[in-house]
Amino acid sequence: MAASQEISKSIYTCNDNQVMEVIYINTEAGNAYAIINQVNEMIPMRLMKMASGANYEALDKNYTYKLYTKGKTAELVEGDDKPVLSNCSLAN
Repeated sequence: MAASQEISKSIYTCNDNQVMEVIYINTEAGNAYAIINQVNEMIPMRLMKMASGANYEALDKNYTYKLYTKGKTAELVEGDDKPVLSNCSLAN
């Protein structure tokens, strides 16, 4: 039986009362993506190979965003891991 596509939305609360919404997409082919809304733009990201947690990088090379997730926590960084949204915890 083939795996089905899964789409889910997660809302994280971060430092300074900021909110980060992430749409996660897991495809039937086994690929994983995340979509974030940053600077009023939807930014698609793809799963990066990591030892632990699920980490994503922007598909568009004009963006340097990376999303680091582990359990119920997340961090959004850019460039050389400069924090954008930090200490994010799953709210839903």
